[in-house]
Amino acid sequence: MKYLLYPFALIFYIFQLFRKFLYSIKICKRYNPPITTICIGNLSMGGNGKTPHTIYTAKLLLDNGYNVAILLRGYKRKTHGFLEVNSDSTVIDVGDEALIYKRNFGNTLSVAVCENRAKGIKILIEKYPHLDVILLDDAMQHLRVKPHLQLLLSDYSHPFYHDHLFPVGKLREPKSSYKKADAIIITKFPTIFSPILYNSVIQSFQIQPHQKLFISYIFYKNFIPVFDETLNNNFENKTPYAIFVFTAIANTHGLDEYLLLMCKDLVRFYFADHHQFTEKDVMKLIKSFNDYPSSNKIIVTTEKDIPRLEHPSIKKFLLDLPIFYLPIDVRFHQNAHLKINYDKYILDYVRQNQANNRISQK
Repeated sequence: MKYLLYPFALIFYIFQLFRKFLYSIKICKRYNPPITTICIGNLSMGGNGKTPHTIYTAKLLLDNGYNVAILLRGYKRKTHGFLEVNSDSTVIDVGDEALIYKRNFGNTLSVAVCENRAKGIKILIEKYPHLDVILLDDAMQHLRVKPHLQLLLSDYSHPFYHDHLFPVGKLREPKSSYKKADAIIITKFPTIFSPILYNSVIQSFQIQPHQKLFISYIFYKNFIPVFDETLNNNFENKTPYAIFVFTAIANTHGLDEYLLLMCKDLVRFYFADHHQFTEKDVMKLIKSFNDYPSSNKIIVTTEKDIPRLEHPSIKKFLLDLPIFYLPIDVRFHQNAHLKINYDKYILDYVRQNQANNRISQK
């Protein structure tokens, strides 16, 4: 069946080339923002860890005194145009990822969605004239904007060079496009650093002379109740016999591996990335959970799924269930093989390139 899709992949490839050609001859114009913009993107359709890496980078910049905003498309929202995320925003208004950023940062930075990133940047700069940096979530294929720094993420277990163009595979543009990135972050690497794996990876990725390489991994934290905070008291120091995992993320490989270490039975309810949960989905989960013979069981989801679970049509069925989410952190490997530190790389770049030079003058 895959071979039948190759002609469509070729059409997609020609379309990509033609689109880039229009920008190269300036029929379509690119916007060069007046303040530092950092694009955190990938070549494939999700699953590489853009959201946690954007959170990490935003925290790094905030902790060092910079005024930061995050701008993203707002995938699968039902609205259009520029919207700033606030405490009343819903997943229908701004999408699930925007709400995760708001949940993590509150009012310490601005989070906005706009399908036209150039327009979104202009509005943010006009509204917040003291902004130092705008982080662009998933804008590597958005040619209307010419970001100052491009960070390309690629999942260690599903690297872009093993993939194919859509619809044969999940690539949004040809593999050779990785060369335009200023830095490559290999994400979801094993927690224990292996020089042998590192050497294999660096050969496979064919890092270009102008590119920096960083290696990150996922650090799983303690379960947190989604709705009922009193669940923590009953769950502490217990190992569940069964975990019902209910999630709609692009790549469940790492989550699977981690949860399997914590229980004797893992019951999976997996949906497509950004899937909007329905009453039918939840009813299937509840029936399976209630029918399970052991009482030592919990439901686990991810932070990315919470905005969709909080929709009133879904939430009312889940309030009495022991449902937890598994928060994660991104961490970077640091050792003699990796000659440059990610934090230093980002901070040095922003310090040297920011427009108003506020921080460096202190």
